[in-house]
Amino acid sequence: MADVYRLGFVGAGNMAESIARGIANSGVLPPSTIRTAHRRPERRTVFESFGVRILETNQQVVDDSHIVILSVKPQVVKEVLLELRPFFSDEKVLVSIAAGIKLKDLQVCCLILYPLGGIPK
Repeated sequence: MADVYRLGFVGAGNMAESIARGIANSGVLPPSTIRTAHRRPERRTVFESFGVRILETNQQVVDDSHIVILSVKPQVVKEVLLELRPFFSDEKVLVSIAAGIKLKDLQVCCLILYPLGGIPK
């Protein structure tokens, strides 16, 4: 299993839960390779119920993941990315599912990002 990616969720709301549960249930990744953090015990319990590893902080999630899915509320995206910027490297992939966020807002912590649909010419 050394070649299995570790997938992290920054934000453990309903969208993150649906994606993580789908990935785990489909067998795309074992649940033990998925991680998240949340301050509310009830959200941690939901993710633990299907085998997701719960970490203490979002920094730990980024540090311990190959692919990071940003699933926070749009109004806190910039704040969260600025906080997590030191933990990103060019070896990590950031995927945002935050609604209404512009590409330039995500570039706060990433060198180059391209929207789904292709690379600009």
